[in-house]
This record gives sequence, C-alpha cells and structure tokens, in this order.
Amino acid sequence: MTSFAIRAGLVAALITLPFAASAQSQLDRFEALSERMTQLTYQGLAEQFPQINGLLPSAEWDRPMRRAGRCALRAYEDEVGEAGVIAMLNELETAIASARPSDMFDGSFSAGVPEGLSAQDVQRINTECGGTELQMQRLAESGVMQALQSD
Repeated sequence: MTSFAIRAGLVAALITLPFAASAQSQLDRFEALSERMTQLTYQGLAEQFPQINGLLPSAEWDRPMRRAGRCALRAYEDEVGEAGVIAMLNELETAIASARPSDMFDGSFSAGVPEGLSAQDVQRINTECGGTELQMQRLAESGVMQALQSD
C-alpha cells in the first residue's frame, strides 16, 4: 500500500470521526432520556397499580434496546434530519427535567415527537425498530402484565 493510500485512508477516517462521535453522543443522550422516561412511566404505573410494586423491570437499556434505539434515531433522522433529532433531544431534556410520573399518563407530557412527525409516526418507528416489543417483553417477563390482568 502506498503512503498516499494510507494518508488518504487516515484523512477519510478523520473526516468521518466527528460524524460517528455525533451519532454516538446522540444515541447516548437518547438512551439516558429514554431510561428516565421509562422510570417516570414505571413510577406512574406503580402509583396507579400498587400491585406491581417490586415487579417492574429495570429501565436500563441492554444491547437489544440499544439496537432498537439506534434504529429509531436513524429513522427519525431520515424523516426530519439531524437538526430535527437534536431539537427533539433538547426538548426531551427540558421536559424530563421537570416531569412528574403522573405527567406520563394525564396528557401533560408531550415531548419526544420530532417536529414534522406525528405521535403515530413515532409509535410506528418504535414498533418497526423493535423497541415497543422489547418493552412489552420486559413487562411480561417481570410479571407486571400478569399482575395488571389479574386485577
């Protein structure tokens, strides 16, 4: 391999590095925000249905959830661009900072829908990427779904 080819390869890698770092940073932010929203949702559920206390699964992302989150972010970016994803993450951070568990159920929490998409679009993307199924699976495996159905 010639030194020119090596240098060209290094330049290409250095050029793409900020983009990869930006995507990783967005995924890390999305993960942290999703985990916090899930915690708030679980707290709200436990307040409404005390029988599920002690059954709720962890809100932390595992490898499959991270893949689903990465898929969702890519789909959002395909639909609304990187600026739209950044705006969504900023809005989520602001909204979650003051959110209460009850906000997740009474309609007062409305962040997380990128401008240009509907709530149905977000739900469709999350379903297509597997995030909805993974959350439902966690709730089923933990016994929450059974406890809710037995009441």
